[in-house]
Amino acid sequence: MKCRLVLFLVFLGISPVFAQTLQSAGGDRNSFPDPMAPKDPNAPKPVSNGKSGRAALDDSTKMIYGPHTTAYYYEEDIVNGRGAKNSIDTSLHLFHRYLFQERAGFLTAHLGNEGTAVRNIFVKKPDQLGSQMGYSAYLPYAFATDEVKYYQSKSPFSDIEYYLGAGGQTRLNFTFARNVDSLWNIGFEIQRLVSDKFLTDKKYKSGDQSLSGQWGVLLQTNFRTRNNRYRLLSHLNYFDMGIQDQGGVQLLNGLDPTTALKYTDNGALFSNSGVQSNDSFIKFHFYHEFIGFKGLQFFQRIDVENRTAKFKDMDFATNLSNNYYPKNFSTQTDSLYSENQWQSYAHQTGIKGIFRGFTYRSYFKQRYWDVNNPMAGLQRNRLENYVGLFLQQKFNDKIDFTADGEYLIGSDYRLQASFISPYFQVKASRSSVSPSVAQNWSYNAAFRWNQSLENTLFDEVSGTLDFHTKKVYFRPTATIQRIAHYTYFDTLASVKQAEDAIGVFRTGFSAGGTHGKFEWSTLVLANTKTGPDVIRMPSIVANANLALNVQYKKLLYMQFGVDLQHQSAYYADAYMPVMQQYHLQDRYEVPAFVQADAYVTLRINRVRLFFKMQNATQGLLNSNYYTAYLHPAMARSFGYGVRWLLFD
Repeated sequence: MKCRLVLFLVFLGISPVFAQTLQSAGGDRNSFPDPMAPKDPNAPKPVSNGKSGRAALDDSTKMIYGPHTTAYYYEEDIVNGRGAKNSIDTSLHLFHRYLFQERAGFLTAHLGNEGTAVRNIFVKKPDQLGSQMGYSAYLPYAFATDEVKYYQSKSPFSDIEYYLGAGGQTRLNFTFARNVDSLWNIGFEIQRLVSDKFLTDKKYKSGDQSLSGQWGVLLQTNFRTRNNRYRLLSHLNYFDMGIQDQGGVQLLNGLDPTTALKYTDNGALFSNSGVQSNDSFIKFHFYHEFIGFKGLQFFQRIDVENRTAKFKDMDFATNLSNNYYPKNFSTQTDSLYSENQWQSYAHQTGIKGIFRGFTYRSYFKQRYWDVNNPMAGLQRNRLENYVGLFLQQKFNDKIDFTADGEYLIGSDYRLQASFISPYFQVKASRSSVSPSVAQNWSYNAAFRWNQSLENTLFDEVSGTLDFHTKKVYFRPTATIQRIAHYTYFDTLASVKQAEDAIGVFRTGFSAGGTHGKFEWSTLVLANTKTGPDVIRMPSIVANANLALNVQYKKLLYMQFGVDLQHQSAYYADAYMPVMQQYHLQDRYEVPAFVQADAYVTLRINRVRLFFKMQNATQGLLNSNYYTAYLHPAMARSFGYGVRWLLFD
């Protein structure tokens, strides 16, 4: 607790300290807007309207502040020296996709309701080296470090989002940012996500329908000196997710999974409501850089994380007798409790620079992690030392070549390269990654192992062609993957490692365009694999969107549209909540499905709204479907949402 308090105070205090210390580097910083900032030659010049006092201020506020006076950037924009600023999105394009699965392009799946455990539909290459905790089913709902937005705003900026769907799928996001002066910005974001059960259990029958509840809080700040020689970005990230696990549909009296899809009042496998999961963390991140000159810059990153993943089953004996768990390692049968406490500390220090379109970055990183199982009194830890190199040559604004590598001394490595042009893109990578803590080590009443698995070797080559005109684009794509020593959870949710290599080939295309008042987009992917059957993926995945744009007297903008998504039949994974792991199952092939969502979106000034009928074709094209083994998707339901941008 003391550590968290210290980090919080450091976060709140570090920006004003630097602001006061470095003020002499750029003179008076309180003149706003910044006179050193580049001016837009096309910006309209102020015109006197003859008003004064409060009336003039009110008019100028309405005319001046808006999406064009507020921008944001990501840390990678600063690290790579791009200095890019992103505009605030005010469009209606795909605004109706409010669920996390929809925003991921329908390429992830959960347990049928927002806030439940998430998995990728296709196998993805690892994005981090070194040992990770491995409990990652709920992390897609948290604020990610590389997606934190750092703002620059000439007025206080607020972004309010509220979405409500069937099954109590409710999410509220509130973002606020403002510039203290022209060089220092502070802000925060709060997220609240809840959802309700649609399988009946003991608590459901008594009126408690809560399935999941999540809080996320992000505090962020960014600062630069007037001469742009020094810059810092920092944020504090808090996440807390609680789940009342249900285990899927309970199959009683000869009920089979396909028949169960016809009913809307199915009972939960964990009928006594005694199973709960919780995942929480607090992270502190700090980045700063000093620019001696463009060709030689110094940078440093610091990361501190404290995380706890818990699981308890107060009805362990019943669920054990129902063969939900494969074994009992303990003499205690009334309950199962699992907890893992994770702490990690990392710093990265390096140099970087830019010279005539050539960018380089080199660094040394140290990371120490420690994981503790308080129930068993067991502990593991490791100190990791990394070196890394990043090289990029930009030939012009549209063509560049990038190569980078990272090496965990004595263990992991990653090498990757890409060439990007207006007509095609090619990427290649090779990585060797340590197994996670969850794969190497588990200790609870139902699952116990202590092993040292080999690194997983992952090779990937992908390419995309780009054909486009002013109104239509077509982008065929192909990906080849080779995976050796793949680590997976078998049908008993125990860890195994494949002896033979696995090959994956995926091809498809994305396309879209506009025609008159219509706009459309589509994605089609075909997937096949060779080797051991330990990665289960659909052979065909497709989604499409068609929308009609309507404008009324330059005040009201509307879209009428439909979303379509399809997956072919496959043996979708089952879910084991004890370790937050999806695992193989051979009992039931999840049928193919087509889902259609009809929607209407509206924009009035800076307010956007949508009204959506999800799974509108249920019972017409097909019955409901399963997103995971024994976890049905949300039935036909109505949802709506609003997003309001405020700039004063």
